[in-house]
Amino acid sequence: MVAANLKIIEELKLFLETISSDPELRKLVTENENDFSRKRKLSLERIAGIIINMPKRSLSIEIQEFFDSMGKGLDSCTKGAFSLQRTKLKPLFFLVWNKWLVDNFYHYYGKHVKRWRDFRLQAVDGSTVYLLNKKEIVDHFGTHGNKHTSTALARALQIHDVLNDITVWGDIYPIKQSEQAIMAKQVSQLAIDSLTLFDRGFAAYWLMYLMMHEEIPRHFIIRCKTAFNKETIQFAGSGKRSKIVELKPCYKSIVMLRENGYIVTPDTAIKIRMVQVNLPNREQEILLTNLYDEHLYSVEDLKHLYGLRWGIETAYGIQKNQLQLEQFSGHRVICIQQDYAASLFVANLRSLIEKQSENNLRRTNLKRKHRYRINRNVSWASLKHHIIQLFLVEQPKIILLKLQEAFERNLEPVRPGRKYERSTKARRLTGKYQTFTNYKRAI
Repeated sequence: MVAANLKIIEELKLFLETISSDPELRKLVTENENDFSRKRKLSLERIAGIIINMPKRSLSIEIQEFFDSMGKGLDSCTKGAFSLQRTKLKPLFFLVWNKWLVDNFYHYYGKHVKRWRDFRLQAVDGSTVYLLNKKEIVDHFGTHGNKHTSTALARALQIHDVLNDITVWGDIYPIKQSEQAIMAKQVSQLAIDSLTLFDRGFAAYWLMYLMMHEEIPRHFIIRCKTAFNKETIQFAGSGKRSKIVELKPCYKSIVMLRENGYIVTPDTAIKIRMVQVNLPNREQEILLTNLYDEHLYSVEDLKHLYGLRWGIETAYGIQKNQLQLEQFSGHRVICIQQDYAASLFVANLRSLIEKQSENNLRRTNLKRKHRYRINRNVSWASLKHHIIQLFLVEQPKIILLKLQEAFERNLEPVRPGRKYERSTKARRLTGKYQTFTNYKRAI
């Protein structure tokens, strides 16, 4: 894994150097074509470095520590200079940098990429992101609330490889944009060999139609409500566990498909397999899929696969709690977009380094009662400042091994059978600091 990670780091360094030195490419990710054209203290590389270094504390302290970590005796800059210079760099830079990381992960890991029967198993889910209540931010992202109060919110949507713990794609949008409308634009970007898991919020004829009418159809498993339509109601009462049916569109799906360039009529049918599974709490759920073969893909297989969708929920939890996603380093729209895109890049980079420890963890677990894993919260603290060194030193292997050693020093047991009743707590929106029971901040 170290060898593959080294190649990925070299590719990421080359990307950064190429964007910085090539005027034609640089102008694609900057506000003006002359931005970062001169050699200054706050170059494009350093602006990107400060942002991916997870600046969650006082910006003056973060900038000073960043320049200290470079080890070249450079004088720091003011937070005002950084705040002004960063607005020249489009969030697109970090989105493309993350895509380059993801593409190189699948390329260099090759046969070591975890798959389910040759499928890349990925999940789609959205979340809301609390924002600063400032006019510029509210005007762009919008608010959500009632007649008594409103809160500045954004909507995030991500595609996450749940077996490899890699966020394949993600972005942040105004709260009024629906998850479904955003996903409609991303269907064509799904990998040809992917199997995508969706929760109940995405159950719709139009999404299944789009997935099935790509030049090469994309495979999916979507959970839906029992009362999703008349076919699911009849199926739920039939006592069958699997059945292939034809579904026809409602008016909303016809409109949605027309907006995406497809013309269908109320009689345009698609073939869908319905699967009924029992949950541990004795509830029934219905899964919709285009994996038709009942021998290749049994009911238990599909139940197991949908259960793996929880990986994207865990990813959001890590980003919001441990990486402090909502603790933005700037008070402008572009700063929020930069921080969000950079957080995906950093999370993927941390995941790559964790993969270096898999063999050592396997040997450790043979000697212990419980299975152990990396303490991910503590690993963020290890990554702080060292992430910059990965792109500065000529031999990043030393940094990768140092980080691996730091990760492996902090293990925690995975105790089987632990289950706690989920309690809903009101979010406190006032006050600078909040206390949580499940972790302490590490960055």
